[in-house]
Parts: sequence; C-alpha cells; structure tokens
Amino acid sequence: MASSIVRLFRVRLFPLRAALVAAALLLSWSPTAAADEHADLQAAFRLATAQYQVALKTLETRGREETAAEVSRLREAFQAVIQEFNANRTALGSDLGGDQDYAGALMQLDVGIIGVLLVIDLGSREAAREALIPIGRSLAELGARATARE
Repeated sequence: MASSIVRLFRVRLFPLRAALVAAALLLSWSPTAAADEHADLQAAFRLATAQYQVALKTLETRGREETAAEVSRLREAFQAVIQEFNANRTALGSDLGGDQDYAGALMQLDVGIIGVLLVIDLGSREAAREALIPIGRSLAELGARATARE
C-alpha cells in the first residue's frame, strides 16, 4: 500500500516539477537574456523558487526521504544562483556584484538549506517546516534585490 502511494505521488509530482522547470526556462529564455546578466540571475532565482515550492509541498504531503530529495534539488537549484552571481559579478556592476552583504546573504541562505536537510534527517516535520519557511522569504528578498538593481 505504501509503495503504491509513493508511486502515485511520484507520478503526480514529476509533471508538476517538470512543468515548473519548463515554465521557468521558457520565461528566462529570450534573445537578450543571454547578454543580460541580471536576467540570467533572475532566471536562476525563478528556478530555485519553483523548486522551493515543490520542496514545501513535498514536506507537507510526503515522507522524510522524499522531502530530503526535494530539498537537495532546491540546494542544487540555489547553487546555480550562486554560480550565476559569481560568474557575472563584474558584469552585474558595483550595485549588486560589489555588494558584500548580498554575497554574504547568498552564502547564509545556502547554509540555511543545509540546515533544513539536517533537520529533516532528525525527523521532525514541524521543525523542518520552521526551518524551510524562512528559506522562501530569503529567496524572495534576494531575488527582489537582484530585480530592483537593474
């Protein structure tokens, strides 16, 4: 019975995850996006935010292993944000690329995601929720700062 529920969830979640990733990719892909470092950073934030939503939904509806897997995917998506920021730091200009507070906030968020993974391993759904909710707020704030600095 449990395996059939997991299988049903995976079948239903995969299309949701695939649709979120496809939508984020389509929104970020345009002829000018490749040249616009801000747009590339924003696209990476959109992908990370979409994965955050999947991880949060998984936390609410699935077990520890599935949640840990989705939060790991969130960390991978956020690593893309960090890579995009680091790769284009000079091109982002002094307003964002030279902002040490912004770079530090990115690193703190990454550490926060690792903390969520540790809490999930402890097995408390409520503690995992309490650790994951601020991640969403931080993603939104950092993404907005990247947008506002254009």
